[in-house]
Amino acid sequence: MTGRAETRVPTHYDVLVVGSGFAGLWAAISAVDSGAETVGIIDKGAIAMSSQSKMSAGATVYCLPGDDLDVWVEEYAEAQSGLSRRDFVREILASSYDRLRRLEEWGVEYERIPGATEATPPAERYLRLPSRGFKNVKMMVRPRWRKRTGGSAVIAAMRQQVIRRRVQRIPHTLVTALLRDDGRVTGVVAVDRRSAEPMAIGASAVVLAASDCSFRGNYACADSVTGDAFRLAYDAGVRLSNMEFLCVNTGSPKFGFEGTGIALRYGGKLVDKDGRQFVHHYHPEGDLAEVSVLVQAMAREAGKGNGPPFFLDLSGGRGSFLEVALDRMGGFMPINIARLKECGTDIFDEPQEWVPAVQTLRGGVRTDTRCESDLSGLFAAGLSQAVDPCLFNGWSSMRAMWSGERAGKSAAEFAAIAGRPRSHEPPRQSGNPDHSEKFATATAPLGRKGAPADEILEKLHETIFPWNVSILKSEKSLGDALSSVESIRDEALCEIAAADPHELAKAHETANMISAAEMFLRSSLARTESRTDHFREDFPETDNVNWLKWINLRRGEKGAMELDTETVP
Repeated sequence: MTGRAETRVPTHYDVLVVGSGFAGLWAAISAVDSGAETVGIIDKGAIAMSSQSKMSAGATVYCLPGDDLDVWVEEYAEAQSGLSRRDFVREILASSYDRLRRLEEWGVEYERIPGATEATPPAERYLRLPSRGFKNVKMMVRPRWRKRTGGSAVIAAMRQQVIRRRVQRIPHTLVTALLRDDGRVTGVVAVDRRSAEPMAIGASAVVLAASDCSFRGNYACADSVTGDAFRLAYDAGVRLSNMEFLCVNTGSPKFGFEGTGIALRYGGKLVDKDGRQFVHHYHPEGDLAEVSVLVQAMAREAGKGNGPPFFLDLSGGRGSFLEVALDRMGGFMPINIARLKECGTDIFDEPQEWVPAVQTLRGGVRTDTRCESDLSGLFAAGLSQAVDPCLFNGWSSMRAMWSGERAGKSAAEFAAIAGRPRSHEPPRQSGNPDHSEKFATATAPLGRKGAPADEILEKLHETIFPWNVSILKSEKSLGDALSSVESIRDEALCEIAAADPHELAKAHETANMISAAEMFLRSSLARTESRTDHFREDFPETDNVNWLKWINLRRGEKGAMELDTETVP
């Protein structure tokens, strides 16, 4: 299928998938296999080529025959500090081996134990590493497909399956709004990132698989993760959950790096400005503790004057398993390390400056186990969906694959029963004023006189990235930040300007991040306790009596953000 064929957009699909990482590709495959006759997959970048999934190392948690499912579920629930959705977790783990076998049918090969054959019991067949923070849960590593390794190998194999199923691919097209009528989703409004041409695409069912939000922080490979699905769902009146949990990882301020957990497990050290290790003062596992512990320790040491700068010291890893592990982990890291050497930076020669790095807002669309949201016909998958508040190695990949498979199947079943929506005409012809407004909003920043998106985003960074907002929170710091975000929303956002199609896409992405920031701050203020990545200095203890609950939020009838709580069963 040629690039020209990719961009010929029909007016209606049975199932339209937004996003083309692990979740989006699997949703498209599953929708076709479940009987949907017309399936489209739309992405603001190149299809399957610009996602976090492609750039990842591809490590994935699989519960294999011989593993104790009940132990894994309980261990996972404990690691999530009681806020995991156990019904989801059990289904994800129980079905994971079937997805592994399917990937292998498509030609994907994970690293195996030398000498292992198909006759070897599955739990003894593959090279598996413990997922950080777990004793029993393990992840499989270094997937390969043809000449590719890591996440790009899995993505390439899945993309081939999408092409074989004749899924219509719509690249370089940013979805700016969901269309709805009679209490159900009816399609999307989108804008071509190359021409700025707006378009309406009808759909009987829509799957949001457009990842989460990194606020364009300094974590590796997260530049395009701008909360697009969050804003789409919120504006449609759909509930979101867990928006107070912002995962701040660690990384270099000068170059991308993935694998800090592996580096610290196999000989690396996190040290302060004087070369002293410090995390053990806050947790008995020291540098092997969860990443939330590491960044909270860095923030506290900064308050004591012991940093910044902080450093990741890998000088003891030269010629060790650590060097081999980073070189073989897949994704972009092997190439990254080689290019750094070419530029005169050898990460094993001397300690590298290391900083907290905003990685992911762990909330998402609140769904049932069929992955359907509050809005009939709207489904969510991958990191666009709320399942759990914490980040663990290999889990996001498995969760994305499960939810993509489940959402695609559910969306196809919904489309078959519900049929085409009653009203699926283009917004200019539908007579629905809400549709017409969304169509006009898609290109509104073009030609406007005002501030560019980057200038507004810088103000947002200055508001939510300080350590007393993103890491060690308090009522005052959160309240001050919320006032600033409201000001940005009400004043700067209406003036955001775009001189060309590229800047138009950035304008929409910036609006999405501002919306996600408000969700984060309001939810953080509401949770008056500390739990995992959410730490309140004014409420430092975990309160299971009053706060073993999820916080949900949605857009109220008058446009204001409304919050409620849901007790964990």
